[in-house]
Amino acid sequence: MTTLSQGQIMLAAALVIGLATTCQLIAPKLRIPALILLLPVGFALGVIAPQLRMDAILGPAFPVLVDLVVAVILFQGGMELNAITLQGSDRRIVHRLVWVGGALTLVGASVVAHFIVGLDWSIAFMLGAIVIVSGPTVVTPILDFTGLQGRVRSILQWEGTLLDPIGALVAVVVFQVIRAGGAESLGEAVGNFLLGIVVGVVAAAFGVLLFVVGGKLVRGNDLLGTQVLLGSVIVAAGLANFVADETGLIAALLMGMAAPRIARHFGASLEDSKPFFGTIVSIGIGVLFISIAALVPSSTVIAVLGPALLMSAVLIVLLRPLIASVGTLGSNLSRRERIFIACMDPRGIVAAATASSIGAALVALKVPGAEELLPVTFIIVAVTVAVYGIGAVPVARLLKLSGGDSGSTQRGS
Repeated sequence: MTTLSQGQIMLAAALVIGLATTCQLIAPKLRIPALILLLPVGFALGVIAPQLRMDAILGPAFPVLVDLVVAVILFQGGMELNAITLQGSDRRIVHRLVWVGGALTLVGASVVAHFIVGLDWSIAFMLGAIVIVSGPTVVTPILDFTGLQGRVRSILQWEGTLLDPIGALVAVVVFQVIRAGGAESLGEAVGNFLLGIVVGVVAAAFGVLLFVVGGKLVRGNDLLGTQVLLGSVIVAAGLANFVADETGLIAALLMGMAAPRIARHFGASLEDSKPFFGTIVSIGIGVLFISIAALVPSSTVIAVLGPALLMSAVLIVLLRPLIASVGTLGSNLSRRERIFIACMDPRGIVAAATASSIGAALVALKVPGAEELLPVTFIIVAVTVAVYGIGAVPVARLLKLSGGDSGSTQRGS
């Protein structure tokens, strides 16, 4: 690898941050998710100036930085969930969308990846695990454009936020099976998955302890209190990932869900911290998408473009409606609300980050077809964000859901 000068490193940092900020400034004016601009701009940067890619600059530190930034993003997503109330029936819908829907996505996407994209079964299952994820960083902006409020919005935000760490953890379990040459039994794979959840929960509890102790020491100082909160998240996520890959995402999400309640218990509020975390998340999303998109080789994208587009169509037209039908079966959601849920399942930063880190590891292991994992994921992310992002507003208007859930009989606060 060519050693870059200090000036080249500064140029790369300036380009990535500048391009990310520009895309995020322009996107709201065009009323589209920023991702629709970030992905092609990052891809173009990788084609035009591959020597300025973040992995070339940071080396082994790049995936570590990605994991920590994604952890902060999920922490912020967890905090936002505290303001989204789910009633009993809606909790059941979310549980089905996450667990049954996740299983259906894993199986269905894996079959499609094998027979349509032509991937070996091991890489096909890896891709199926990766596309389980959705994410608040893409779902929330799209819902904002529609003006959708109430139950459907709450259900979709909870689903997207919970699927991120679960999908990433499933992908890690599949990776471990592939690395072991398929020698692990199904029982061992399930054990690894459950172990990952336990590690995430323990790390989250430790992070909350750090937050509580640190918060008491700096009580009354909002600036240091925010620093304590950020430091606690990074420490907990870092330690969890040290013990078991990707478990830091679970720890960060659980900490985000717990932090506001714990703060209220001690008579404190995290409202002053939210703008800070919002800024960090906005910068992190832009930088990560530009950086990861730049990693995608153009030659491989061209080679897999047709099959990947077809796979994206299957996910959108067949698989998501099936999952939505199963998830909302027997609920008191109106038909229009169920249709909208079937029309919303974009993939986001966690899918791209997971494909980037695991794809590189599989390439290093010389697993056949591993080099196609990131390009296919890149195309699926781009297509799903474009389709759902552009189509959400007209669909919401057609279903008469814009500005609220007019057909709801129950509402979340």
